[in-house]
Amino acid sequence: GKETILFLANESRGPSEKLLSLIDKKITIPGKGKAESLNVASASAIILAELTK
Repeated sequence: GKETILFLANESRGPSEKLLSLIDKKITIPGKGKAESLNVASASAIILAELTK
């Protein structure tokens, strides 16, 4: 199978241009409600739950 690396970036700065050039697939979590963003623990829990389905 294909190996996967999950990289979570700082929300204000994001990943570096060098790192972005290495990424094959970018995942985003659509938001609803008043929160501007999720903390890294919440975001990683959502993504890992989706990847294990």
